[in-house]
Amino acid sequence: MNQEFTLAELVKKYGTKAQKASLKRNKGNLTGKEFILLIKSVEQEWESYTVEGRGSKRIITCSGKRSKKAKRIDNRSNNGKGQLVGEFELNSLVVNYLIQNDNKVRPMSATKWIAELGIIDGKFFGALYGARGIHLEKLQEQFSKRVKNYNKADSDIEMLDEFLQISLKNMKSSLISVFNKLVKAKIIIYQKERWGCTIKNNHRKLTRNEIKEIASIRRILLTAHGIKGNDLFKTNKKEVKDFKKEFDEQLTERLGLKFDYDAHFCVLQDSDLGIRDYLDRLQEKGELEFTHRLTEEYAIIVTEMFKDMHSQHSLVLAKGREMNTTNKSDTARVKCLKIMKQYAPMWELLLKYFRCMSSMKSSSSRIKEN
Repeated sequence: MNQEFTLAELVKKYGTKAQKASLKRNKGNLTGKEFILLIKSVEQEWESYTVEGRGSKRIITCSGKRSKKAKRIDNRSNNGKGQLVGEFELNSLVVNYLIQNDNKVRPMSATKWIAELGIIDGKFFGALYGARGIHLEKLQEQFSKRVKNYNKADSDIEMLDEFLQISLKNMKSSLISVFNKLVKAKIIIYQKERWGCTIKNNHRKLTRNEIKEIASIRRILLTAHGIKGNDLFKTNKKEVKDFKKEFDEQLTERLGLKFDYDAHFCVLQDSDLGIRDYLDRLQEKGELEFTHRLTEEYAIIVTEMFKDMHSQHSLVLAKGREMNTTNKSDTARVKCLKIMKQYAPMWELLLKYFRCMSSMKSSSSRIKEN
């Protein structure tokens, strides 16, 4: 028994809600990755299939109707390993941001990129670079109400510091991984540069000599204060505070800079087809999951879904860290919170307080392929 389907008919019969929504948004077409996932559903009910044509004009002929629905086939060699949490969403947000800005975006720090993409907002940003006392007071009120046996302490600032530093580090790591994946898929051209902010608040690319001098200052001061580079995240440690104070002073005195940072430059690749058609071709190849046709509404949904997935993963990691009570880099307060099993519950409240979790109640069908 054979049966022919147009792509639209196949999606209507075997597609998920997300695939049906994607077909509508992409003018009757699916990306290569979406089509592969659709075919996996088809193979559960048919023994074989053939495809003729391209894009929305594809005709799929299914042969050998199964008497019983088969188990879904997963041919992935690594069973999904190597994928980032929220990879599709973050890929799409980066591509959409470049499109919305006419593919003309100045190099920015990873933190600035995350803020521009809407993943963190002014509240998180303000706590990261401003006074944290006002946030701590409000958080301690919530801890008192919702964390079992919690006792307020001035050293709770250490938990807040840990949350901000680890959360930012993980988000930046995900973003940079996405840049590299987009490069590998030939979607963007990406370059990392070393920039500095001058005492007049101008941002500029540093010269090779300036980079060498900064590295020398850093190396000498790390040795002088008896710490290593990977100790610098321990912002409450006296040696780290002393290092940072002296490093900032020398940066200003010797180079006229307030601070230096890695700046990330991205531009969408183009071809004779034009950017949109080129991206359509890459979607059909299906080497990387992304979409470049986000409406304003769906861009908001994708952002919220990324925040949800990332925060859920962040909480899982926090629960794992809570079990490690012998970490030498932990402050006394953080170690105490872990022993009392208060670390993970406080982490969850911090995620909610800083709006790292979605503010929308969206169904699971809206998470992917927007």
